[in-house]
Amino acid sequence: MVRKAGVKKIRFHDLRHTHASFLLRIGINPKAAAERLGMTPAMFNERYSHLLPTMQDEAVDRIEAELKKYSEKTLDPVDK
Repeated sequence: MVRKAGVKKIRFHDLRHTHASFLLRIGINPKAAAERLGMTPAMFNERYSHLLPTMQDEAVDRIEAELKKYSEKTLDPVDK
């Protein structure tokens, strides 16, 4: 019935990869994600580093938005 419906076979490994991807996407520290999966941080980074470039773009956007808050404020002069 599943084959007739055209549903792809899902392996346990696929669920594990999805879990790791989800952890990174929601901002979980890669070290903590590695520990959840029983991996060393080095193993985790090697396996899932392909997910990080888009996250770097998001990090830049968030940093830029935060810094912009401060650049829009006026600073009081400091007495010398």
